[in-house]
Amino acid sequence: MFTIIQAEISKLKRKKIKIGIFVFTTLLAVFVVERAIHIPRTSEIMDSFGDLYTIAFKNMSVLFLPVVLGMFGTSLFFDEYSGNTLKELLIIPITKTQIYFSKITLVFGLSFLICMYTFIITIVGANIAGGFPDFNTQTILEAFILFLEGSILIPLSMLPIIVFAVAGKSYLLPIGITLMYILPVIVVPAPLMGLHPLASSLSIYSYSSSVANDMVVRMTQISKTMITIPSYTVSIISILAITGLSIVLSLYLLKKQTL
Repeated sequence: MFTIIQAEISKLKRKKIKIGIFVFTTLLAVFVVERAIHIPRTSEIMDSFGDLYTIAFKNMSVLFLPVVLGMFGTSLFFDEYSGNTLKELLIIPITKTQIYFSKITLVFGLSFLICMYTFIITIVGANIAGGFPDFNTQTILEAFILFLEGSILIPLSMLPIIVFAVAGKSYLLPIGITLMYILPVIVVPAPLMGLHPLASSLSIYSYSSSVANDMVVRMTQISKTMITIPSYTVSIISILAITGLSIVLSLYLLKKQTL
């Protein structure tokens, strides 16, 4: 399995998409730092380190990272079909299950890199901007936990899109479905918590710290509705049930395919 993952990483060296992902990730994070530098600490929108890292996390996690992972995961499977290399891979003694999980491992790896890269820029940016009264070990740890949660929960939440990437043998359909999958969570997140994996992820973030909870309340505007945030257990079970089903369905479709 490790050898297969190494081979997948070697393929990535030829992909130009990684440069675009790196540039946009940097721009998103630097934009937040630039705001922190120019907004005075007397303003309630940037008077704490919590404001800085939750804005950086929100900018990255709501739209950018799900879209990137959806496109990246789709391209991993589509490239095998378009280049007819999947048939060649199966000549050597590896299974379709191993191929599937090697590609999913790359999706999780990319998510971790983007989240940790944004986290590091945020920490450096907080030092450059200065003046945050709550910038200490405790809040840095809370920020790290939030970004770590995002690095795991967002790729998990995008596994249903991989089903279409496996089944479709095309690029446009999964990309279109990715946007349709993300849009409802941006527009009406509160009613979807406990049902939609990305919305359930918001629920889980809210339990990591009081600052993260405030971020989720503002994002979902849940205080203006009769809806309450689902429990941590309900949210976890919901995500695992949907992603588990997605994995089973993806493997079934992959094994049924004739090459």
